[in-house]
Amino acid sequence: MIKQIGFPIFSSENKKLADKSTILAEPIPSIDLLERACYQLVRKLEKEISLGVPIHIVCGNGNNGADGLCIARILNFKGYLVEVSVLQNQSQYTIEHNIQFRLLELTTVKITRVKNIEDFFISKDQIIIDAIVGSGLNKALDGEIKDIVLKINELNPIVFSIDNPTGIGTWDHFEGHYIHANKTFCLGTVSPALLSRNYQQDIVCVDIGLNETQGPTPLGWFLTKGKSTEFIESTLPKHKKHDHKGNRGHALVIGGNTGMHGAICMTAKMASQVGAGNVTICSHMNTLPYITTMPEIQFKESALDGKAADYLEIEGYESIAIGPGLGVSAKTTAFLSFMLGKRIIAPMVFDADALNIIAKNKNLIQRVPENSIFTPHPKELERLFGKFDNENSKWKFLSEFARKQKIHILAKDTYSILFCADGEIYVNGTGNERLAKGGSGDKLTGLIAGYLAQGLKAKHAAICGMFELIEFA
Repeated sequence: MIKQIGFPIFSSENKKLADKSTILAEPIPSIDLLERACYQLVRKLEKEISLGVPIHIVCGNGNNGADGLCIARILNFKGYLVEVSVLQNQSQYTIEHNIQFRLLELTTVKITRVKNIEDFFISKDQIIIDAIVGSGLNKALDGEIKDIVLKINELNPIVFSIDNPTGIGTWDHFEGHYIHANKTFCLGTVSPALLSRNYQQDIVCVDIGLNETQGPTPLGWFLTKGKSTEFIESTLPKHKKHDHKGNRGHALVIGGNTGMHGAICMTAKMASQVGAGNVTICSHMNTLPYITTMPEIQFKESALDGKAADYLEIEGYESIAIGPGLGVSAKTTAFLSFMLGKRIIAPMVFDADALNIIAKNKNLIQRVPENSIFTPHPKELERLFGKFDNENSKWKFLSEFARKQKIHILAKDTYSILFCADGEIYVNGTGNERLAKGGSGDKLTGLIAGYLAQGLKAKHAAICGMFELIEFA
């Protein structure tokens, strides 16, 4: 197993177990762990909120509310303008909540107890910090909480949620409403629901020093700059002073049918840029003019049909990428089918039209070599596997499919998710809107093919590729 390289992704139940295992392992009292988490969170908030901007923290009656009360006290100490609304339900307050409330009463922070919606006043000029219900939600919102959420969403201020936006559970929001947060500050762990494209908030992970060697097994790992950078750097290919092109691998990239030559050229250029010793494009002759500005790229002419596949030599390559600009005609379908009938030793990356051909000819999946990497975007994923009812069913199906077929599925999205052949799951947190343009997927295929050519294992090449792509946007 790869060493723990990011923030663990947990269900709400296992989030609590992770806290408990840390409390027992250090050992540390739960109130001290809460304080430590809040101090780390405030360091993040200070980068987001200027002094003088009014802050309104809305607190529920559980430990998420206790976080909010603690944050209010720390921000007040640092000179921020803070007021707090606390939902009134004394009988259900946690011990941590009661302690934090008593401490906050010793400050100058204005505290309002909210018995009903008429007691709740907020301004659009305030930054709202949502500390109502964190990751422990197990039913739809109702009563005063629902009313408050509706009022916040209607006013549409800037909202920062702690751990989870109120109304969102482990995998999805329940039937009802949820806070439309601008950013969610995840305390040590991440809920899988936040990784869905259904929600638009940014994720800010806060390292609170959870014990990662004990406790429950995470669903997967969320990769971020900082916490994951050391692992990525240690995994990337190592170049030696006396390296030469002959020992840095040879990548073969196949595609670029008529009118779609640019895609395969971007793939090849990226494979070369990340260090593959040699890169060869296999494409139609009319692709050749497009690589005149890339003299480092070699060229192999192919009609990209069944006969051409039968004659294509695939020995001598350390990686093969197929799909960008390939097309989905009967000829290219025959080409891919014939090619998959060969004994392919080099690890393969399937992208774009290679995936679309497989989607139309599902029997080809059984002929995909083990340890191959699929890189579908959302529509390609849907063509391959259909629509999923929810994120939970999507994760379960893709993880099981990857294990069964012994391949890796890199589902590209805002937060790209890698379902590995060994059952592990990695989610990339480094992507942003800079990648929302044509060619990003072609570059990713080239990145992975280039890393494979230099000897990285398929899983590591896919992890490094999705993590590093933003550097080449």
